[in-house]
Amino acid sequence: MDTAECYRTVRERLIKLASELTADQLHTPVPALPGWSIQDTYAHLAGVSVEVVDGTLTGRATDEDTARQVAKRAGRTITELCAEWDVVGPQIESLLSGPKGYRYNLMVQDAWNHEQDMLAALDRPLMRQDSTTTLTAAVLTDMFERAWRKGEVSPSVHIKTESAEWLLGVGEPAASLETVDFELIRMLIGRRTLEEMKSTSWTGDPSPVLDLLHVFPVPVASLGE
Repeated sequence: MDTAECYRTVRERLIKLASELTADQLHTPVPALPGWSIQDTYAHLAGVSVEVVDGTLTGRATDEDTARQVAKRAGRTITELCAEWDVVGPQIESLLSGPKGYRYNLMVQDAWNHEQDMLAALDRPLMRQDSTTTLTAAVLTDMFERAWRKGEVSPSVHIKTESAEWLLGVGEPAASLETVDFELIRMLIGRRTLEEMKSTSWTGDPSPVLDLLHVFPVPVASLGE
């Protein structure tokens, strides 16, 4: 599985899910995304795809960006949102398959993580063991690996899952983490509290770099996943 196939698989799963949801379910709050409902999350997924393709968005989306994407689509039906995503989604997949596809890898982790956010909100099984999970873990951790190497972050940390292992940073590792792909992704993206991060299966002390091990601010309370 490559990044384009991963994105397409998640997109198709979510469009199918949307077709099964009632109006009440579409208004279900998403705890991982305070202030958003299930339908708002679909509005973002369609909106961020449009903005990446048309060049409005060239880097990681800010809170202002995502708020704009959702507000612009207020009042649209879930059918309209999915139709929009269905049109622009293949263009994202073409970008991912292109010679500079790595520039769009954020779209893979964004779609996969929002799928988990919504499944959790709906009390449905999460994609704990899936080929998309394995691929997303590799994509996200590789991003950290490159950033830490470029920034010469020290001390380093060693991470191992059922599918791969990575060394983040430079020099001897101060700590090692052995976990599973699903938990690694959710930690690195910012879906685990600091206490949950600390209590993961670490060998050694990750405290010096713990604040560098999440993309978005961590939740105050556990999401209970």
